[in-house]
Amino acid sequence: MKLNRKFWQSAVVVIGLMVAAAASADASSKVVGPGQVFSGKSYNELASEWTNWLTAEPIATNPAFDPDGRFCDRNQQGNVWFLASTFGGVVDRTCAVPAGKAIFLSLGGVFVSFAPEFPAADDPCSQMATTLEKVRCDVNNDVPVAPGLSFAVTLDGEAVQDLFAYRAQSQPGGFTLRVPDPSFLTDLGLASGDRYPAVADGYFLFLKPLSPGQHTLSLRMITPGQPDTGVNYTLIIQ
Repeated sequence: MKLNRKFWQSAVVVIGLMVAAAASADASSKVVGPGQVFSGKSYNELASEWTNWLTAEPIATNPAFDPDGRFCDRNQQGNVWFLASTFGGVVDRTCAVPAGKAIFLSLGGVFVSFAPEFPAADDPCSQMATTLEKVRCDVNNDVPVAPGLSFAVTLDGEAVQDLFAYRAQSQPGGFTLRVPDPSFLTDLGLASGDRYPAVADGYFLFLKPLSPGQHTLSLRMITPGQPDTGVNYTLIIQ
């Protein structure tokens, strides 16, 4: 009896570890790894496309200012569905996403710089040799790093680990930032018209298509001494 009790105790421990490992693997299996390509898209390409998606929409209907998910479907096209975090506070959003779409989202802490507005003349980055180097230097200096901030993400209740590994920058050659009128940037006082080169840099997550039904996605950006920012997404895949 004594040996049998030990055997079953050991079996319970092993099964528990297997279940825990499987659960932790579930979230990771739904995330495209850093540097990987999925559906023909890389993190670098999508960082550029996501930035154009976000800045194209005026503030009044911009997904980053969305109070409940009503603007989730703005300017969506292609095989990847974009989601935004928020510029302040924590909000609850419900978003319907077509089945089969991968999802690309910012965790917060995303910055973009572009010529000719940036960098400022008195910025040390303005001493770089080329316009692209100047813009890249400018945005690199803006992106916060640990311990100045941290992130927390859960997908269907399972944590996504090592989120700083998901920092991504737009393609090495920069990209063209589209500034239609009206748009987020014209609302901030910039003139409409394309900007090149532009460089985006920050923290993103690329999710493989989720199964049909309801999923939960929780994002938090935590900055010491400041209120958390983030979104509690309810995603309806249909």
